[in-house]
Amino acid sequence: MECESNSSLETLYPQWIVWRKEESSVSKKTIKENMYLWDTFLKGTDISKAPLKQLKPKDYIKFFRQVTKGGKITRKRFNDMKSVMNGIIYYAIEQEIVEHNPLRDINYRQFSYKSENNNIIPFTEAERLAIINHLDDDDIYSLAIKLDFHLILRIGELKGLKWDDIKGDFIYIHRFINDENEIIEDIKGHQEEGKRFIPLTEGAKYLLEKIKKINPDSDFLFMRDGKSLSTCTFNRHIRRCCKDLDIEYRSSHKVRFSTASIMYKNGVKETEPQKMLGHTTLAMTSHYLRSVTPAEDTLQKMNNVLG
Repeated sequence: MECESNSSLETLYPQWIVWRKEESSVSKKTIKENMYLWDTFLKGTDISKAPLKQLKPKDYIKFFRQVTKGGKITRKRFNDMKSVMNGIIYYAIEQEIVEHNPLRDINYRQFSYKSENNNIIPFTEAERLAIINHLDDDDIYSLAIKLDFHLILRIGELKGLKWDDIKGDFIYIHRFINDENEIIEDIKGHQEEGKRFIPLTEGAKYLLEKIKKINPDSDFLFMRDGKSLSTCTFNRHIRRCCKDLDIEYRSSHKVRFSTASIMYKNGVKETEPQKMLGHTTLAMTSHYLRSVTPAEDTLQKMNNVLG
């Protein structure tokens, strides 16, 4: 290792990547994204070359102002970049190169961010019911889609469900399966109080019985002969169903948005879907809770109230 007094983000970055691959449970996709963010925003910059021991909050603030000047990147992209810096700095703390992460001392509201593209339209309640009723009960992909509309899961988490994750009226989220069919046993959103869990509705329990009949011999709900659901095939089934029903297509990720939004519209408090979504803040959850009320219904409500 280079002399600790000269260790910088740049010199520690390769070591951190190796550490991420060998010692952490993050996916290959996440590491690839980390590397892209490094190459795009940090590689070759003055802040990455400066010895970490010499950097103060004001140095990072100067860099952040340059990156965000004129609203060049969204807040999400900025936070993604910052998470790479945080990761390297905490690696440096673990290696006893520095004792404190100065990024924690910065007020990030002072920077200007590019507006997010928030044009995310979830399925409405009527569309959700139409899709559930249209899909049959003897196809594993159809059952997976229907179950997904009763839960609030990432597609990888749905693929990673095991029968012994079910405890009474609840299902616990322990793992996910990525697109390379790798099982990742540590996932986003685990809170200090333990593993995430989602209550099972009567509709979900009915679907679980159907899934068990189709796939009785696997530990996993959706795995046969060592092969899990294909995300692409899952989405093709949704697309075909939407075409049959003349509904605008949304991918598996929008199913997650839709379920959370429908619950919120029907009186479930924000903090409840927050736990089920695996979000650390209510701000993240609010991003998901979109209007699922058709414009015509809103017009009728306004006419009723305002005349």
